[in-house]
Amino acid sequence: MQLNDIRNWIDSQKDLIEKTLCELVEINTYTDNKSGVDDGMDYLSRLAQNLGLTVEVVNGCHRLIKAGNGTSKPRIMLVTHMDTVFPPNGDFLHYEPLGDGFVQGPGTGDIKGGTCVGLWAMLALRQLATDFDVQMIVSADEEKGSPSIRDWYTGGHIKADYAIGLEPGFPQGELTPDVDLGVVYQRRGYGAIKYTITGKAAHSGSAHLGLDAVVAAAERIVKINALNDWENGISVTCGMIEGGISPNTVAGQVKGSVSWRFERLEDGDRIKAQVEEILNDTYVRNDDLDLTDTVEYYLDAYLPPMERTEDNMKVVDIVLAEAKRLNQNVVPIARGGGSDANFVSMSGTPSICGMGVPTQGLHTVNEKIYLPGLYDRIELLASTLYRIVAEGALD
Repeated sequence: MQLNDIRNWIDSQKDLIEKTLCELVEINTYTDNKSGVDDGMDYLSRLAQNLGLTVEVVNGCHRLIKAGNGTSKPRIMLVTHMDTVFPPNGDFLHYEPLGDGFVQGPGTGDIKGGTCVGLWAMLALRQLATDFDVQMIVSADEEKGSPSIRDWYTGGHIKADYAIGLEPGFPQGELTPDVDLGVVYQRRGYGAIKYTITGKAAHSGSAHLGLDAVVAAAERIVKINALNDWENGISVTCGMIEGGISPNTVAGQVKGSVSWRFERLEDGDRIKAQVEEILNDTYVRNDDLDLTDTVEYYLDAYLPPMERTEDNMKVVDIVLAEAKRLNQNVVPIARGGGSDANFVSMSGTPSICGMGVPTQGLHTVNEKIYLPGLYDRIELLASTLYRIVAEGALD
């Protein structure tokens, strides 16, 4: 089969693709619904094996689906996940056609549609070549930051030359048949710290007998806020604070949080150290009581960025060239939200993302996709993979 014939093959697979998407969506795979996530993984594994692909279990609950001979270079790793953000006791549980090619349901876009894109792109590539190595990792807990597979991503297990994330193809506006879709060349990293500041409670009529934790928190917040550096892609937010018990009481304790986003890992590490330094300092003192404010804190989250690199952009250029050849509207974009591609990128593997199905309203009860766009994306991803593994476009 020639590359120009692959769309006819994809069209012949449409019924099976939509059936697979529907059945995957109908399995509730909310992250904390472990049995549901396991059922989704088992369904996908059986399907992949029945289609002639190889499936391995990773870290007890994740899946690695392999196509090709497993030895050719370059190895491409597709990155997706099984879990969603929709609990089984909610009202958004089913696959529902909306007409005009649109369908909605939990995980249709994030990321079960993307998983179908990856699976059928591997099958399409198999129609075009035999000497290749493309694999797809399916995480079980990405929506919680992939705590049970991070070590696999960053510990040298991937052994891939490039990675492509299958998060939604983000529409650059309202989701329509002809809206521009993004291919993501960069994702910002994310860090968060939660803290507790302790002073000494006292009646406001005897404020000199206390130590105001609100003041101690305010002093820190002002300094932390000054770390914002928009020009260099750094944003720092003191997004939550609570403390005190009444307007006429000196607050004895305040709890709060600070988060930061960054484009480069070195910036994320630097902001983390600066936030910790600000928190650790003392700001309020009662000399009569020989008492100063104290703080306890912990790192609640830390997601590395998917940094923009020359190698990333080479893959993006191939995507854009194939999109142009296929008359698909695709533009390069940067995203603030993270994905497992961030961890893969941190491992040293050049990574791009956003190659999944066109989606609107992800993580809401209005999550919907454009089904014809799913087939387009299979063709785009399969063509991109073919250029890389069969024609050596990155050599």
